[in-house]
Amino acid sequence: MEYNQRDIYIYILIMIKMPSKKTLTLILIVITLIIIAPVVLRYTIIETLGNYRVKNNGRKILLIYTGGTIGMVESSQGYVPKKHFLEKKLKTFLQMYPKDYTSIIADYDIHEMDPLLDSSNMTPEDWNKIISSIENNYGKYEAFIVIHGTDTMAYSSSAVSFAFENLTKPIIFTGSQIPLARVRNDGHLNLITSMILASNFDIPEVLLVFNNQILRGNRTSKISSNKLNAFESPNFPELGAFAYDKMPRISDSLIRGSGFRTTVATKFNIEHKVVVIWLTPGIDFNTFRSIFLSDPTVKGLVLMTYGIGDGPTSNKQFIAFLSFLKERDIVVINKSQCIEGKVDQGDYQTGDLLRSNGVISGVDMTTEATYCKLVYLFSVYGNNTSMIRSMIDTNIRGELSLKGTEKEFAISNL
Repeated sequence: MEYNQRDIYIYILIMIKMPSKKTLTLILIVITLIIIAPVVLRYTIIETLGNYRVKNNGRKILLIYTGGTIGMVESSQGYVPKKHFLEKKLKTFLQMYPKDYTSIIADYDIHEMDPLLDSSNMTPEDWNKIISSIENNYGKYEAFIVIHGTDTMAYSSSAVSFAFENLTKPIIFTGSQIPLARVRNDGHLNLITSMILASNFDIPEVLLVFNNQILRGNRTSKISSNKLNAFESPNFPELGAFAYDKMPRISDSLIRGSGFRTTVATKFNIEHKVVVIWLTPGIDFNTFRSIFLSDPTVKGLVLMTYGIGDGPTSNKQFIAFLSFLKERDIVVINKSQCIEGKVDQGDYQTGDLLRSNGVISGVDMTTEATYCKLVYLFSVYGNNTSMIRSMIDTNIRGELSLKGTEKEFAISNL
């Protein structure tokens, strides 16, 4: 049965003639529903449609410039970051166009980190600076753009994605392969597309925007040192893309919802260190023991294996090394050297032997996400290695795709 607002008001008037505590409570509930229902209904419809488009009026975004190629200038030692150069170049570029053209970009502020860094010098302490800049300004801005060097951008975007739990606002990473100081560059394109996205879409994810692609930050790897399409999402579709239209196409169904929980930021604690070892044919595993023996703070290992997650199990040194790691309670993640595909330790005998020695599958995570996730888990759980192991193949920020046990995804079952 449906009631219009007139029927509800008549009902309220009738109830007022019978005043009682119960009646007054009921009246308050009905009035509250009349006020709130349209708002809730509107929000529900928007969420159902997956429409992340918003008006940019009154919207404000914060650009955090960390350094990198985009804001570098030529010097006698080669290209180096220069303070305030990027801010001036961006302002000059936008002033070339009438306000009608730039109205699709919201008001913005720029914060420069000190010192500005080539991204090859980035460390977890610098990740924490980025996290703090966002956390301290979270209530003042509707979106954030982290302007970053390309070399370790995929590491930083992965790290920041893990740091923010229940994210409700866009955090966009971008940069360029060619500095703005050159006449022909890709910096303007990447900056403007990032600003348009941050101004007009409320996507609650850490994103990486580059060469018109919109990618999930923790699904991305740098695949080229000099091509302009430098980044790729090997095991997950792009979340959207820019083309001829003013606004990008967004794949709404792929966006992770934020819910109504409070956003929490976690800083990285480097008390527990993580190392990466890349398997090669004939490798001497005894040389790696010294890493763990000389530094007891090294508690995690990303083991870069062959193919579907295999190692040289006929090598006695390798088996002894795995036993050594297990005895020392080192958390080991099996990450394939292949760019695409997943690790499946339940398919070959070589992979099964790794699992029996406590090695955990990294499923289809990128190398960058695998490393950052393990550092993050140590930051959260400390010495609780059993909890850390249980979370490695759990999807917490959209960093991996597959659910269920490894055997369910074995080649023999496909």
